[in-house]
Amino acid sequence: MCGAFGFDIVKHMQKTLLLLKNPRIILASLAVIGIGVALIGFSSWREQQEIAWLNSLASRHPEGEQYVQELLQAKEELKDSDKKNDFSAYLRTGIYLNLLGEKKEALEWYEKALAQDPTNILALNNSANIYNDLGQYDASEDTWLKLIAAYPNRPAPYRSLGYLYWYRLYKSPGDIEDFFKRGLAATNNDPDLLTWLISYFQETGNNEKFAEYANLLNAQGK
Repeated sequence: MCGAFGFDIVKHMQKTLLLLKNPRIILASLAVIGIGVALIGFSSWREQQEIAWLNSLASRHPEGEQYVQELLQAKEELKDSDKKNDFSAYLRTGIYLNLLGEKKEALEWYEKALAQDPTNILALNNSANIYNDLGQYDASEDTWLKLIAAYPNRPAPYRSLGYLYWYRLYKSPGDIEDFFKRGLAATNNDPDLLTWLISYFQETGNNEKFAEYANLLNAQGK
């Protein structure tokens, strides 16, 4: 049996050697190796290009060099095997790209952060502002509403969405007042929201509503 087994090994080796002598097999093997090397080289080239691009952003802000270092650190965290630091890396990448003026790219990273934590207040707030800056007002509204749904007792998102309704989406005074009434109910008549409504009705010339909310604010102060 040993002899037969040894004979089979020899035959297998002979077939392998014949295959290796086949030009087509050799060319195919070289092609596979070449593709692998090319992919590794392309990946390395892309990484170097990305690092160069990040470094080029430093001049956009007085603290740009520090921001770029933070971006590079986040990049390294995403490359390691520790998945627990990915969320922080996504969020910080969005923050610093936004500060450096790369709003569309920042938005993509905020979306990655929100995929892990859909109610993160910073990612929602900054995304809503970026959508507004990019002229994507419906997306901005949707994001503010998500933030309000997650944190209904915070007055700031109501104010931000109020300005969007007023200056960008051109909501009617009735719609805006109804929206703020919901905010007042959720925030126990927060004075910041009352002040917003007072200014709004004053600027739009509705003296009756101006007096109504001014009186309500004054009553709170007594």
